[in-house]
Amino acid sequence: MELSARPAPRAGLLKTSLIDYPGRVSAVAFLPGCNLRCPYCHNAELVLEPDSSGLMEWPLILRHLERRRGLLSGLVLSGGEPCLQPRLPDMAAEARSLGYAVKLDTNGTLPAAIAPVGADYIAMDIKCSLSRYGLLLGLPAKYIVPEAGVSTPSSASSTLGAAVAQSMRIIRGLGCAYEFRITCAPGIFGPEDAEAILPYIDSRDTIWLQPYKPGAVLDPVWAANAGVYEPALMGKLLALLRRAAPKTSIRGM
Repeated sequence: MELSARPAPRAGLLKTSLIDYPGRVSAVAFLPGCNLRCPYCHNAELVLEPDSSGLMEWPLILRHLERRRGLLSGLVLSGGEPCLQPRLPDMAAEARSLGYAVKLDTNGTLPAAIAPVGADYIAMDIKCSLSRYGLLLGLPAKYIVPEAGVSTPSSASSTLGAAVAQSMRIIRGLGCAYEFRITCAPGIFGPEDAEAILPYIDSRDTIWLQPYKPGAVLDPVWAANAGVYEPALMGKLLALLRRAAPKTSIRGM
């Protein structure tokens, strides 16, 4: 196994998880940095402070995996956005060399980085309709106050949306297990977005809808005004997406 000489990034570590890797007891490595600024992100410190001293060196994480062989069987590479890390394929290979299955969590905006990881399972987020991805680049007051005169940066939306569509195609073609995840947050993903992504959905897709839940998030100003979706609206979103993907379900309610 030929590995890059570049050092692996430090990462946050959840030593044991029963829920992050379907069918496996796993560890989760949270890699810093992200190219999006989703206001509901619960890992704000990884996005805004990627050099946090609270992160672990990668060799220490490998040591934990080595010690826990037999108790753990999976490693989740999450973030932030792990595909920003040039050494990600090597990190996955190092985990596999210890006998671990590897799951990748990604936002899908970096399609060229997905296949080289060689993940056994991929969970990709769909944030909104593909024409609105520019909303997630961090401009103020744009989510729930459209009358404020802030417009979606159309060129960024077009570029990111095309990348997300390409990632969906790539993931389907890899032959690994996969799912698409949608956080249903007011002003970001609603019925219009569900309708808009239907042409990009395949009947084979497994899709999980999860309602936004208030808490410590990246944009507290947004959170103070956002509210949450009622079960009836979640049901409407479910019905819309099941028109294209029968294996769509809701979790986290």
